[in-house]
Amino acid sequence: MMGAALGLVFTFTLILANPAVAELLNHGGSAADLVFVVTMVTTFAIGAALTGVVFILDGDKES
Repeated sequence: MMGAALGLVFTFTLILANPAVAELLNHGGSAADLVFVVTMVTTFAIGAALTGVVFILDGDKES
């Protein structure tokens, strides 16, 4: 959940800070916003999950 929240914050920050991204999303059609946000959130969530797996496996080796 934390990775998804971080991805959502990053996505909204990117949209607000970079006018070119906002302009692309405005001209992208009705589903462009949703597809962009879902793609970014999913990418961050998968990355956080994989990082968690690595930490868990590394912790098991040390104990």
